[in-house]
Amino acid sequence: MQRQMVQCEDGRQRQARIYGIPREEGVFTIYQAGVRVKGKHVTGEAWFNRKSGIWYFFSAPDGKNPHLLPRRCPKPECTETRILRSPSIRTF
Repeated sequence: MQRQMVQCEDGRQRQARIYGIPREEGVFTIYQAGVRVKGKHVTGEAWFNRKSGIWYFFSAPDGKNPHLLPRRCPKPECTETRILRSPSIRTF
């Protein structure tokens, strides 16, 4: 078990306890995890983005105390910045 600071869906940073066998999905490595919210333990998943190095936490709907930190989306959004070039722009 290791401890890691994670970004929760409510926008707050919390310390998570990460355990279990990891699985991979795209650029994410997913672990079982748990955080403390209002003095109670919430179980879920910690998603690690290997590109950006950011940790996310999502509660499990069938886990312990999911009502304290409801899951709003199925997985974290990958925020990549891309430069768009328009072919109609000319430089003189």
